[in-house]
Amino acid sequence: MYKRYHIDTSPAKLASTNIGTFRIIRDENCLNCGRCISLCIYDVHERDRNDPRKMSDPLSPCCKNCFSCIQNCPQQALKMIRNEEFEKLGNTYWTPQIIQTIWNEAEEGEIPVYGAGYRGPFKGTGFDAIWTDMSEIVRPTRDGIHGREYIATSVDLGRKLPWIQNFENLILPNSFEIQIPMLLDTHPLGLNCNTIILAILKAAHQLGTLAFLDIKNYMDELKPYLRSIALRCSFEELSQHDSALLKKVRLIEIVLSQKFSHAKLEQTLKHLKEHNPAALISLGTTDSYITEEILKYFHEERADVLHLYADSSGKSFEGNLFISDLIRQFHVQFVQNGNRDEITIIGTGGIAAAEHVPKIIICGADAAVLDLSLLVAMGCRVCKVCETEHCPVEIDRLEPELAKQRIINMICAWRDQLLEILSAMGIRDVRRLRGEVGRAMFYEEIEKESFEFIFDK
Repeated sequence: MYKRYHIDTSPAKLASTNIGTFRIIRDENCLNCGRCISLCIYDVHERDRNDPRKMSDPLSPCCKNCFSCIQNCPQQALKMIRNEEFEKLGNTYWTPQIIQTIWNEAEEGEIPVYGAGYRGPFKGTGFDAIWTDMSEIVRPTRDGIHGREYIATSVDLGRKLPWIQNFENLILPNSFEIQIPMLLDTHPLGLNCNTIILAILKAAHQLGTLAFLDIKNYMDELKPYLRSIALRCSFEELSQHDSALLKKVRLIEIVLSQKFSHAKLEQTLKHLKEHNPAALISLGTTDSYITEEILKYFHEERADVLHLYADSSGKSFEGNLFISDLIRQFHVQFVQNGNRDEITIIGTGGIAAAEHVPKIIICGADAAVLDLSLLVAMGCRVCKVCETEHCPVEIDRLEPELAKQRIINMICAWRDQLLEILSAMGIRDVRRLRGEVGRAMFYEEIEKESFEFIFDK
């Protein structure tokens, strides 16, 4: 029986993430009138349980910065100050606001609300230099979240079937469907923690997607989730592990080093096809330039997925390109060559917010790979030096079921926001968003178009 895809959420709170943007201070001149209780809908203010005649200290982490209580206090006894602990979170890319947003999404699985609105810059770098088109937002029937119209978020991994020339000798290419345009990575920040790996893989299994797992980190506990594993390995690691594992997974990725032997790669691809002909073969690279020799493997149907890696801030390791520009560069190249549907493109790095997923798809990716955002959902603060032994939130001791639920909650909130963007664009299938640059505006292109004629003179 047909059933619509649905993500089940449940509250998953962590004490370590109760860090508010501001601190609400109650002065001594408070009359304990309780007006702030009736004004606040987020339960920041409440009476002292031991003495109901008095007000208790404000619960600052619950505050959504609407300022209603401060503006309407008859004694002006409330004030808001910056929270120093909040401002220490993250870095210039993974800002405190991004981290807090992910925490809120991971806690309830709902789109967060901020009463003070957006007061940031009109334009930024990376994904913040892309503005999505919302031209259909006035149409109320375009509503995928509340079920009035169904909007598909599933995507296909693997090569697409071209025109059929001979039905008698029809050979279907390897491909399969995942329910969301998001894959997960069990190796964020290079951490090899069994708790993190198990939580991420369980989440991928429940969400109907794949999670990349380094072959050296495989353990017997992961056997029930083999169909949700995208196995990642190097040439050397393949020769050291039992081939029985390679026969059971649906995607195998070969990580290409800067200097690798094409003869060895051809031998490896042949070996993989013999052991698991149904598995998709992915080539992972950090290089911003793909040679004709690598493209040959896609033309000859020996590889199916091109996985482009960038760092946690979205910058490519070679060429200093942002991940969205890198994806767009290859997408345009493959479209011009007439072989775009023969290659699945996915990208890792810099996916830090819900709106980054549709933006990277607009630039030409089939799906995005989430890495550090999963760690943040578990309570990570993106410290300058990441060591599980000295983690302030002890992320390696987190219960796997709780960590799994927080990841699922976050991805549910991200999918809901993807549905809102698709509905505002009038698109019913996320596959149609791939490479639709007409559905977005790019700051650099607008700037060049508007002012190039001035500076060229």
